[in-house]
Amino acid sequence: MKYLLIWQNINFDLFVILLESINLQHILNGNLTYKNSERYFEIVAYIGIVLLFTGFLFNRVVSNVGFVIIGIYTLSKFNEVKWLFKDKWLLTFLSLALLPLLSDILLEGLDFYRFRGIMKFLLVLFPFFIFALKPQENLTRNFIYFFILLMLMSSFYSLFHYFSDINNMTSVYKVSKVMPVLSFGDHIRISWATVISCLLALYLMAETNSMFSKVSLGLYIIFQIIFLHLLGSKTGLISLYLTLMVLTLYTLKGKARWFLLLIFPLILSLPLIAYKTIPSLQQRFNFIKYDYEHYMRGEYKEGLSDAVRFYSLKAGKDIVTSNPMFGTGFSSLQDKTNEWYKNNVPAMPAENYFLPSNQLLIYWASGGILGLIVFLSHIFLPFFTPYLRSNVWFMAFFIPAIFSFMYETHLEGQLPLFIYSLFVSWFWFLAYKKNTLNAAQSE
Repeated sequence: MKYLLIWQNINFDLFVILLESINLQHILNGNLTYKNSERYFEIVAYIGIVLLFTGFLFNRVVSNVGFVIIGIYTLSKFNEVKWLFKDKWLLTFLSLALLPLLSDILLEGLDFYRFRGIMKFLLVLFPFFIFALKPQENLTRNFIYFFILLMLMSSFYSLFHYFSDINNMTSVYKVSKVMPVLSFGDHIRISWATVISCLLALYLMAETNSMFSKVSLGLYIIFQIIFLHLLGSKTGLISLYLTLMVLTLYTLKGKARWFLLLIFPLILSLPLIAYKTIPSLQQRFNFIKYDYEHYMRGEYKEGLSDAVRFYSLKAGKDIVTSNPMFGTGFSSLQDKTNEWYKNNVPAMPAENYFLPSNQLLIYWASGGILGLIVFLSHIFLPFFTPYLRSNVWFMAFFIPAIFSFMYETHLEGQLPLFIYSLFVSWFWFLAYKKNTLNAAQSE
């Protein structure tokens, strides 16, 4: 707790620095006029983003305040962005949120608010918010640096605990545990956010002409790649290597594509090198193998993590088979899953009764064929949208994200919903802005 408070104090200092960079002091001095009032209203929106980033690591209440602030800002700008309703991909965001909410209302009546339907409207909030905000280059750069600093502090926090008790860490990783992390101990989301921060650092490297910035950002990426291997989160590592592959594929063009034959094997060899050189990662992979062997033998054992995932997928498959057309309803899925566990894995304790660990299965099992169509439309439509398909930064985020939907439930919790909704909207806006500029220049 002592070290967490230190991190929070450091984070507050960074918050003050960021506010000073956007001239909040003018408001404090009372220099608010009609001409610049719109500018300061936007500053409130940026404060909302700072609160969301800070709350992601430290405090859910802070996150909720951030959600309220950006929600109010977005409503105030709604007339400027209502054209987004004409965008086919935006309609998939709306459908992903609206289908669970309508299901909850139909099945639960006035108790619908107790379920996840309302929460999923974050999927709709962030595209409208980012497009209403229209972040310019300077503030985009400042907030990326702010996010990088937060993730750097997060990694330092974890590595401090890792190296302070390194002898014990080997035994910890033997039983599918990892080093302490911020964000309420959610190492999956921490690893995902760390990969995103590396992608954003690379984006800044491509945009800046400062050699100092390029070197600093490059060192940051190397540091975080080492951290991700020490942490050993499967989601983070898979996302990292998929991101590297997408970046490589998009960067090498024409005749240079033959380098893929050399580079892809090199990228794929990095996990093997890390496995041979990092004891904690080796223990992590050994436990995964041990875990899977128990599952294949049909032997449930307390403490196995991936076996629970596999069982959850079997539960989802069986529920889909029983309700392929109309589904169970989103609010009823947990009860149906619990029933499956009781009947098929009676030795499993109730605290391990997880939803199917696959977003496609969740939408199909809950919403039937309509849920399946909505989900597939969301993940495939960008590949048929030229300006999104051709944008390296969007695809370097989007492809690993949707791949992780096949084994994670990012749309079922507030924090992962925030991470996905914010960054997919941010990269979408960057791609849209670039496409608009290119279209204007070609006229």
